[in-house]
Amino acid sequence: KPKCLSKEDVSEEDLEAEKAILRQQLVDSNKPEDIIDKIVEGRLSKYYSEVCLLEQTYIRNGDKTVQNLIQEAISQLGENIVIRRFELFILGQ
Repeated sequence: KPKCLSKEDVSEEDLEAEKAILRQQLVDSNKPEDIIDKIVEGRLSKYYSEVCLLEQTYIRNGDKTVQNLIQEAISQLGENIVIRRFELFILGQ
């Protein structure tokens, strides 16, 4: 479920909390600090794909993100497309 539109919209508190969780998971692995940093950055990209709408995979084509789909539409239409906000509806709750 997306919580925000893009990476830039993720709050600093949420980002720091997620980094702390990921780092804590790797502390016991006895890996060097620079390797842990790279692993955390890689896992943050997965986190972004879960919480940012533009980073999520397009449901009809798993190879594309929503951002890629927008870029394709821009090139086909010749018009700029900007998503300013979104609403999330959950059925059955």
